[in-house]
Amino acid sequence: MANEITLAKISHLEDIIKLWGGNRATLGLMPRDAFIDSIKKNWVIIAREDGFVTAYLLFRFTNRNQTLSIVHLCVDKDSRGKGLSSKLIDKLVELYKSSARGIKLSCRSDYLHAIEFWKRYNFQPKGRQPSRGSNQNVHLIIWWFSFGKNDLFSYIETDKIKAVLDFNIIAKLRDLNINDDCYEEVAHLQNDYLVSDVEYFQTSETISEIFRDQNQERKNRSTAFIRNFPELNIHKPSINDLEIQLQGIISGTSDNDRSDRRQIAEAILSGFPYFITLDEGILKNKAHIKDKYQLKVLKPSSLFLEIDVSTNAIDYFPSKLSGSNFSIKKATADESDILSSFFLKHGDGEKKNDFSICISLILKNTGTLLLINEGNDQVGLVGHYDKDNMVMVPLLRTKQYNLRQTIFMQNTYDLINHAIKRNKEFIIVTDKFLTPIEISILESYGFYPHKKGYIKGVYNKICPIQNLESELSDAVKHIPQLSLALTKFKDELSETAIILNTYFLERQLWPLKVMDTEIPCFIIPIKPAYARELFDAKAAKQDLFGSQPQLIWNKENVYYRNLKPNIEKFPARILWYASQDGQSSRQMSLVCSSYLDEIIIGPAKDLFKKYDKFGVYSWDKHIKPLAQNDPYKDIKILRFSNSEPFENVVTYKKIKEILKSRGEKDNNFQSPLRITASTYIELYCIGKGIKLNNE
Repeated sequence: MANEITLAKISHLEDIIKLWGGNRATLGLMPRDAFIDSIKKNWVIIAREDGFVTAYLLFRFTNRNQTLSIVHLCVDKDSRGKGLSSKLIDKLVELYKSSARGIKLSCRSDYLHAIEFWKRYNFQPKGRQPSRGSNQNVHLIIWWFSFGKNDLFSYIETDKIKAVLDFNIIAKLRDLNINDDCYEEVAHLQNDYLVSDVEYFQTSETISEIFRDQNQERKNRSTAFIRNFPELNIHKPSINDLEIQLQGIISGTSDNDRSDRRQIAEAILSGFPYFITLDEGILKNKAHIKDKYQLKVLKPSSLFLEIDVSTNAIDYFPSKLSGSNFSIKKATADESDILSSFFLKHGDGEKKNDFSICISLILKNTGTLLLINEGNDQVGLVGHYDKDNMVMVPLLRTKQYNLRQTIFMQNTYDLINHAIKRNKEFIIVTDKFLTPIEISILESYGFYPHKKGYIKGVYNKICPIQNLESELSDAVKHIPQLSLALTKFKDELSETAIILNTYFLERQLWPLKVMDTEIPCFIIPIKPAYARELFDAKAAKQDLFGSQPQLIWNKENVYYRNLKPNIEKFPARILWYASQDGQSSRQMSLVCSSYLDEIIIGPAKDLFKKYDKFGVYSWDKHIKPLAQNDPYKDIKILRFSNSEPFENVVTYKKIKEILKSRGEKDNNFQSPLRITASTYIELYCIGKGIKLNNE
């Protein structure tokens, strides 16, 4: 019987694990839960013959950059030579040809047989990285297989997940021995498939731990070993205050207790999402730490399960902003000394006089200096001014505390909206003291390196595809990295490639919209109460991060729906139809446009646990009724971003008129409706108050 190539089911789990077990020395360690999770996500493809699994392909899909990553490709030794590896990848290409740019993988340089296969399948080597193994002569080759005629590999985001290692993990890795009880648990961190996705950091407390070691030989080995891990750059005075707070969670007065609190404090202040440990005392308090400080405490084997959540969503916690005691005020030059005491980057070499000159520059250019407070604490400072068609941002600072990453993202998004309102085409962040994670956030928002700092294009226009090159020539002049994306539209691309390029370009130059491309578009119904919570600032009568920021809208959010009807595709554009509720003034109309970035299907309980950080939903009030009181019932999440609330709602009557005039299906908007891109553009223009050139 010929091999059948199909998606794996839970019933195939034991066969897959057995096949992996015979090849684990090459494939690396993998927790059982990771196999289960991947199967549930349809991220495992198998070959079956006579009822048995003869080969499997385990992969991940990162929607943020439409990239597939191969984790395992394994063929049973008795089934080799039958072309199963190629057939598995053929199936992967077939499944994702309409939603992915290509496939990425890491392969050791000494796996010569595997390298020959990647070359035969037309994968291209794109780079190399050191392996985490003990052989310094072995490195990892990064291979790329493009789905289009031309690829945009250089645009694929490569920002890694950041994880902080407890010293007990570093010590175990230093002396890793296969006979240790915790060998398999710790060795997960050295798997080659994590190299391109995760970067590990040490705390400064690691140095203190090593200093206390009375064994000089071991101390020397530790000192040499920690050079493999960058040290966190933390504002040291902030650690003491946070360490005192943590006494309520991690008590005790021993050196180990104090060390635990300091390491957790540093991890919280870093803004990185993960702290990896084997310490049972810390692990038993992980729920308290996550709830209060948004830091996830994990065992090493749990990290794989978190990768897709981190790579498919930005690590921020809007639920912690909503309802918090935030306020914003305009600061003045007279407050320069006070502001410098909170936001001067003294540890990075910034001089107080230079900081004062920067503030004077902003105010001299009739700019704005905004101070963000949480209660009585100063947590953010944004200074910007307009220059020609640009918004210049010399100051973009956040205090080192648990919400710093969230505050930075909110401020960045607010700057983009400011540029849109002021009809500016570029934002240039010239602050010289951005942290690596802040730079990574800017890049995820479409900023590019520039001679003055980081630049983003902001094009509030509708542009026909045939005019893109001329209309956006100024963008390419200032951001030459966009030239490749623009020239792609002149090539004979497939419909899928055009859709992905359109999605990419619109996101980079948001709120740009490209006409005459058939990117999927949908009208999706939503209750007005949810619309107010998620994106409709007009309905709630307040602006993003405005004068009453008890409720703050975000770049990214999620919406829960029933599994059926299941017609949505991503990436796509969304028009949100606010249904009737008898209370809202913005009902029975289109109120907002967004991008649909991902569709996630799974048990209600699991999805709510993973996405509870968005904070709009309650299990008892919203999710449990949706799942008909069954926590294991499959439901659907629509993850969306870059929402644009409409100045002018598009009424039910007007929508029906336009649908009829364009030959679309009649609909009462009780469930999602797919519409053509041209219909979307017409409805979008009405909502935004835009007149097209041909009107």
